[in-house]
Amino acid sequence: MTRCPQLQRLLGVFARQWPLTVVLLGMGTGLIVAASGHFRRGTVLLAASVVFAAWLRVVLPTDRIGLLRVRGKGVDILTLGLLGLGLTVLALVVPAPT
Repeated sequence: MTRCPQLQRLLGVFARQWPLTVVLLGMGTGLIVAASGHFRRGTVLLAASVVFAAWLRVVLPTDRIGLLRVRGKGVDILTLGLLGLGLTVLALVVPAPT
């Protein structure tokens, strides 16, 4: 049985980039939830995805983190952590519509 080499290559890319794929799926879900009228829930999902990205950056070695690695490890963790914290504060501070 022969397999399509392009499909194998594509699956290999997704297998190597699973941290980014998981974070992007979480962020996409948060955006959809926020766009459907649940701003606070969507923003919390976005914040959780960013904090999860920071956690992945902490626990995974540099050669396994894939495209979540942008700068140095400390800079990435600090940036993602502050962004996650800011989104969480935003979700909790913005008043619910009346």
